[in-house]
Amino acid sequence: MSPDPKTTKKAKELFESGSVNKLDNDTFQVKSLTDSETSYDVVGKKCNCKGFKYFYVQHKGLDPTCSHLEAVKLFKDSQGIN
Repeated sequence: MSPDPKTTKKAKELFESGSVNKLDNDTFQVKSLTDSETSYDVVGKKCNCKGFKYFYVQHKGLDPTCSHLEAVKLFKDSQGIN
């Protein structure tokens, strides 16, 4: 299942604004678009934002996602990282 259009749009905005920072092979930090003091950690296929947690609760059985995780996917694709 692909993310909803709102999540995809926000992920693209995050990626295009340079909000994704690679910390190591499996860890990324994504800056918030709405709060310059806030950033979220994406480690592997998990994010520490509320949206990720709520997705998991509301859609049991599906792989959880959020705009931050999707932005990291865009970043990795642009860098040729698997």
